[in-house]
Amino acid sequence: MPMKLNEGGKMKTFIQKCVYLAVFSVLLASASQVRASASKKAELEFEKVFLGKDVKALLAMPAYKEGLDLYVNPKSDKRLDERGVDLKDLSKYLKDKGVGVERDEWVTITEVKVDSDRIEIQLGGGGEGKGASKNAEKKGAGFKREGGSRINFRYGRDLNDADLQIDSFLPLMNRVLDTEKIRGAVIPKDISPEFQEAIRAKDAVVGMTYQMVLLSLGEPDQKKVEDSPDDSLHETWFYLKDGHRWVVKFLNGKVAKVQVF
Repeated sequence: MPMKLNEGGKMKTFIQKCVYLAVFSVLLASASQVRASASKKAELEFEKVFLGKDVKALLAMPAYKEGLDLYVNPKSDKRLDERGVDLKDLSKYLKDKGVGVERDEWVTITEVKVDSDRIEIQLGGGGEGKGASKNAEKKGAGFKREGGSRINFRYGRDLNDADLQIDSFLPLMNRVLDTEKIRGAVIPKDISPEFQEAIRAKDAVVGMTYQMVLLSLGEPDQKKVEDSPDDSLHETWFYLKDGHRWVVKFLNGKVAKVQVF
């Protein structure tokens, strides 16, 4: 049965709409990918900052190439502690594979890799290890193996250039590493000597900005924005540091008061 003229017009319009929709979807997906993906330039600059630098481990790390997983958003999984580490799995891997990097050990960053959704920091060789893992099982969790370890910072999403900014990544490293030597090298030279010294000492003092406090103390355990009767911005950051409760109060983006309990 021949198609009527108006039916043919409707079909043509329908096909055109489908084509437009498909093209729009492809362009939207491409634009989203461009926004989400980290640029090669940012990756190279990021690797240059960290490669060859010394850090101190704040916990023992397993001697195997899969390394330690640190999840950037730990609240998404109840098995993770506040740092984003599964301590049960960590204990198991230390026993099965041995210790690649001991707690309080200074070790060199030997390789840096930026993948689509994670950043891999290799320490002292990356955790390949020498000797069979069953040898580690015989000697127990305290058995120290050569070869180092590695940390996988898992974001659960595509990385972008903002994730590769030093002041964004250092607080994540500070969860499991002492980055004093790196922070000393990347502290902005244009800030006053007083603030530079506070950052090196992992302290917070009146007048510091948000970014300075992040470089010094890392990400806070809790943030609270307070109501204000005027247009001023009041924000409080809370830390649990070395057994003490730190309360850092900001006024309009700068530290106004620091309390340690």
